[in-house]
Amino acid sequence: MPPSSRLAAPPAEMPETESGEARNRILLTAERLFAEHGYNGVSLRAIMAEAEVNTAAIHYYFRNKEGLLRAIFELRVAPMNAERIERLDAIDAATPAGGKPDIGAVLRAFIEPAVRRSREASGQAFNRISALCSVDPSASVRQVVFDSYDTVARRFTALLRRACPHLTDEEFYWRQHSIYGGMMYLRTNNGRIAYLLGDQGQNHSETALQQLLIFLTAGMSAPGAGPQQTP
Repeated sequence: MPPSSRLAAPPAEMPETESGEARNRILLTAERLFAEHGYNGVSLRAIMAEAEVNTAAIHYYFRNKEGLLRAIFELRVAPMNAERIERLDAIDAATPAGGKPDIGAVLRAFIEPAVRRSREASGQAFNRISALCSVDPSASVRQVVFDSYDTVARRFTALLRRACPHLTDEEFYWRQHSIYGGMMYLRTNNGRIAYLLGDQGQNHSETALQQLLIFLTAGMSAPGAGPQQTP
């Protein structure tokens, strides 16, 4: 029997456990291959061969390769975003009407779930996929990333903006760049800092998280530059 016929597209009556196992096998195989070779470096044929399924099975569950990528993001991002939203909502509810949310608390609520999951074994492959796809030349691939994080990112940004009335819109814009840059580097550490300074415990995720939060809280709390002075 040829490999392509090992598993037909699951019919509606397929037992739930067997159907779920096939879908999960495809997801985990695709996640590993995307992390190793990049989204554009992996074909559906390669995923099929590794997962021991045929084209019909992938189309049944995910429709196409982009649908498979979206499913990977949903699998990994949904629990993290749910925790973020819950924590951000709690901060908002605890802030008096007209008051300023605590900058450090808002940053921790958004960053801590992402960094903690990035250090888990199941999160390392996904971190690489997320980083690669966020700078992919294809707009549709980047959109998968944006769609996955958009709701919680807007919630975070709105709450943090309320916490930083001392900053102009332009100042807030550039400091937000620093937040995302620091968080992304910490999640996808390529070893550059260890190369420059020697390994000071780059795998100590709790220490790294605390230092990042101290740094970013100070940065967002610092006063703005104020109006430009003309000579």
